[in-house]
Amino acid sequence: MDLALLSSILTGIAVLSLLMAIFDPWLFRAQPKLDAVRASVLSRERYERLVVAERPWWERVVAPVASRLAARMPALASQVSERDIVRAGIDPATLTPAEVYAAKLVLAIAILGIGLALSPLFGFTLILALPLAFVGYIFPTEYLASMGRRRKAQLSRELPDFLALVRPLAERKGLEQSIAAVADELHAASNGENLLARQIRSAVAAYGTGTEFYRALADVAAASDVEELDELASGLGQARRTGKGVSGVLAEHERSLRDAERNRLLGAASTVQPKLAAILAGIYLPEFLVLIVVPLFLSTLGRI
Repeated sequence: MDLALLSSILTGIAVLSLLMAIFDPWLFRAQPKLDAVRASVLSRERYERLVVAERPWWERVVAPVASRLAARMPALASQVSERDIVRAGIDPATLTPAEVYAAKLVLAIAILGIGLALSPLFGFTLILALPLAFVGYIFPTEYLASMGRRRKAQLSRELPDFLALVRPLAERKGLEQSIAAVADELHAASNGENLLARQIRSAVAAYGTGTEFYRALADVAAASDVEELDELASGLGQARRTGKGVSGVLAEHERSLRDAERNRLLGAASTVQPKLAAILAGIYLPEFLVLIVVPLFLSTLGRI
């Protein structure tokens, strides 16, 4: 087969896959599913076949490649930290570290393959594919890290307001009941967008199964890498053991969190003026050199 024809076919497949990955959610909208009902009335094998069939075809093609590569090479799991997956809010049982690293390899090799296929048509594509393949290689882990940072920042922002709502209720009800009630109300009011409420609800669920409540809060803090929540859990546990009022602990942590947020905002504001001065210098200094210094220098040379 002609190499140019093969390159054209591979290019068409790559472009079609990219377009389907982008526009598939709009072209073929997923119908609302009642997964719990299906799982209860269908056998496990039939339910799994039904759910797999509803996934996009391009995902059904790419996902087995990464999963099989991860299964054949268990050493890939040591290349990616499971903690990064947990901090990103993904269950490691659903997405294993080996699968993440396999996805890195598959993405890099696919970009190199596309560049090699297009090289007979465009000579520069192979050279361009090398840095793009490196970007594709580091993209999965960097994306997980960015998800973890966003989740941590969101939890840190939501924690002071959550404590402000819990504190007055804790004086009349128990702490566990107050936290559970506030988490449920925030979860319902935000339509599930409040991340801290979702995490607290999982801690309350673990508490309902027999786990110590403060240990459940500490587990949530460790999973999201939020030190403030871990300090709150340890402070509440110590207050409960020593008989200290939990309302004072909540008020103290809320005050410290708001002071820390205020200091962070003041620190960010203090960097605005130097950045603005640098921008102005970058804009006006070249104009000053071109319009004033250079003509003055040239006129001086002409007089000499």
